[in-house]
Formats: sequence, structure tokens, C-alpha cells
Amino acid sequence: MLQSAGYTSVTSTNNPFEVCDLHRANQYDLILLDLRMPGMDGFQVMENLKHIELEGYLPVLVITGQSENKVRALQLGAKDVISKPFEKSELLARVHNMLEIRLLNREAINQSKILKRLVQDLQKQIITDPLTNLFNRRFLQEYLPREVAKAKRTARSLAVLMIDLDFFKKINDVFGHEAGDVVLKNVATLLKGGIRESDVACRYGGEEFVLVLSEVSPEEARKKAEAVRRAVLDLVLTLRQRSLGRISTSIGVAIYPSHGFDMDALLRAADKALYEAKENGRNCVVVSKASAMHG
Repeated sequence: MLQSAGYTSVTSTNNPFEVCDLHRANQYDLILLDLRMPGMDGFQVMENLKHIELEGYLPVLVITGQSENKVRALQLGAKDVISKPFEKSELLARVHNMLEIRLLNREAINQSKILKRLVQDLQKQIITDPLTNLFNRRFLQEYLPREVAKAKRTARSLAVLMIDLDFFKKINDVFGHEAGDVVLKNVATLLKGGIRESDVACRYGGEEFVLVLSEVSPEEARKKAEAVRRAVLDLVLTLRQRSLGRISTSIGVAIYPSHGFDMDALLRAADKALYEAKENGRNCVVVSKASAMHG
């Protein structure tokens, strides 16, 4: 009957135990299901289908000769019920309607997935610096207070490294802004590749970067800062086969809770240490000497 109505992809079985395997293999848009079958009734088949239907949509049209089973079938998730004996024209009309509904459901799911991806992309854009692909300042201002709160709860330390590229303006002036972008991208790649999964690298603005290192001692943070300073100094940077020269950095380090009990205090302490590093001739690391004070 279905094939004569123009439906070309039709499978049938008299074995209720085959239904789930067939549906798993073919992902049918519609299953016409009798309730009275040997070995397993239609209700059990529907329960089993629920476990393999990933989208949560049960594409079942129940056919029954017992009117008392209609409500139970619908409660179990059947999308429609038709009584025996049935008119061929009525059954075909219901099949057509259910396939249209299934198509709309599929389109809605696809649209939802597209929308979800767009939202995720937008969220990523909001918290990511487009040039370096590092997190941006906005992300840092949301992330760092949470990390400080976590460090407070767990009685662990936390380090903030503020990194500034020395004489960056000179690079832009001598080689142009394209060269400046090359420098920023390479430094960003180095920073991102040199931290643990639990750490975070951000572009703070201009030629400034911030690293947030969780659960590190002051000595470990200082060593990490020194490693970053040396690694940046070792970078070999060129633009169209023209050397951009060596890049040096000045780095200020602040530790929670020694140098501050909140984000603002830690960033101020790290910034002050960075300023001191520049005053000391640049290309060096300074650990904050500030003492944390309860406000």
C-alpha cells in the first residue's frame, strides 16, 4: 500500500525484536507499529526505541484494534494512533502528515544546531583577541576573580605575570605595523604553547600580555617568568626574509595572597613590578614587593 502510494524506501518485518536494529541502521522517518505481536508487544518496542532515538523524537504511528490502548500508546510517545479497521485514504493522509511533521522536526533540530554553533562562535569572539587568538582583557576580568575565589577556598597560591614587549613602538616605526603584528602573534603562540592546561594566557592590550598561573609558589612563578623572558629573547622573527631583530620583555610578577587578595590588587601589584622592571633597564623579571592588605 505504501509503495503503491509512491514511498520508495519501505522496510517491513513481522519480528518485533528486529525493530530497534532496523531503526538503528536506517533511522526511519516513520514506523508503523502494531501493538499485538508475538514475543514482544508494541509498548515494549516503543520503550526500546526511546533508548536508541538520539534526538528524543519517537517517529511512531500506532495501529491498534483496541481503543483502550490508544491513550497508553500516546503517553508512551507515539505521535499518532489509528484504529483498525482503517480506511486506506485516512492512513495515507496520516502518514503524509506525520512525515511532514518529521521533516519540520529535522529542520528545527538542524536550525538549532546551526544557531548553537553561531552562539558558540560569537561567545568565542567576545572573549578572544582576534589578532593573537589569546583570551582578551574582557575574559581576564571575568576569569581572574573566579580563580582568586577558588584559590581562597582551597588555600592555594596563584600567580599573575604581566608581560610587556620592550621598545615595541620602535618595531612599528622601523618595520611597520605588519611587523608589529608578526611579533605579537609569535609571542602569543610562544606564551600559549608554554603553559599548562590549568593556566591562562591573555592579551591585556597593545603589547602587554598577562599569564595567570594556578597553584604555583613565588619561586615557581619567578622561574616561569624567567623562562618566558629567555624564550621571547630567543625568538627569530622575520618579515619577508627581513630580520626584525631580537625582542626583549619586562615582566612583573604578583602572587595571591602575598601581594593582593583580589583581582585589582594583584593586577596593580604586577603592573607596579613591571614598571620597576622597566626602570631597572628592561629585559628582566621583578617580583612584587607589595604586601597584601585587607581593604
